[in-house]
Amino acid sequence: MTNHDALIEQLASQAHPVKRTAPAWPRAAGLMLLALPSGLLASLLMDRGTADWSHPGALWAGLWMLVSFCLGALAIKTAFALSIAGHRITHRRWLIALSVAWLLVGLIDATLSPDPVGQLGDGQYCYTFMLLAGAPMVVLVVAALRRTRALHPARSLAIAGVGVAAMTQILLGFCHPVAGELVDLMMHLAAAITLVGVTVLGGRHWIKISTP
Repeated sequence: MTNHDALIEQLASQAHPVKRTAPAWPRAAGLMLLALPSGLLASLLMDRGTADWSHPGALWAGLWMLVSFCLGALAIKTAFALSIAGHRITHRRWLIALSVAWLLVGLIDATLSPDPVGQLGDGQYCYTFMLLAGAPMVVLVVAALRRTRALHPARSLAIAGVGVAAMTQILLGFCHPVAGELVDLMMHLAAAITLVGVTVLGGRHWIKISTP
């Protein structure tokens, strides 16, 4: 087209207003409000027990859930912020600190069990529960990240996967024995790693920025 004015007019007529993306924290809060109930509904497909909050170790179990909530919220927020071009991980130390705190509280909780080490096979229920509850959360977080895409999709998705794993830990805390075992804790970690891997592999194609 040699007529520049006509080209500009044509492009202008086809242009649509661009809606500004909300800040990362409100987006993270909105996602968690959707993800936690969806994970809860998915977990209803399994038999559910109830935590005995009268157990002497209930304080540590509650603290574990609180740390999981903080880790999940910060990870989801970081994943959203990181998906915006030019943004970096601004809370790396807090993410590491909360992850270490999560592991330490889990280890302390295990020491309060009558059988701190446990037996082979313990934690299979927890592993299945976390994957089942996390499945709809993975779909939601990938759909949310797809809106902005990402220059480094694997990094954003990995951090989002950590957030999903932490949120499933919150739900699991309501139907998990207050005092766990070391073998059980290892299955929690295995489920978290699986969720991170599924989030990265399942969402990488959908949120990456396509290049011509």
